[in-house]
Amino acid sequence: MTGPKVLVACFDSELRSACFNRISALGVRVDAVGDQRGLARRLKKDEYVLVLHDGALELPPEISESAHLVEPGGALDLALEERVRAILEIPERLPEEDEGLPEGNRPPWESHRGRDW
Repeated sequence: MTGPKVLVACFDSELRSACFNRISALGVRVDAVGDQRGLARRLKKDEYVLVLHDGALELPPEISESAHLVEPGGALDLALEERVRAILEIPERLPEEDEGLPEGNRPPWESHRGRDW
């Protein structure tokens, strides 16, 4: 996957999982760490356009411009998808009206329409 990379560096496992799931649903590459050692390893391995953190881990000064504090129920948490889209400049994709799933890829609940069972 190419494009911008986001790192979720949260000690709080519920917040870390929620942020990871919500951001990856946007089609963005996202990595997540929950401790200081994992944070150090990820930052050595990759460069991140955006780092979301819960304040529990010590962030190196060189990423201060890309770091944003996310608190459960806070402003960033409540509007995470919109804020990440704006920060990374990701356009919102709206499906075309005539765009649909190919017949072979229909969800299971649609493949039995019209059957009487």
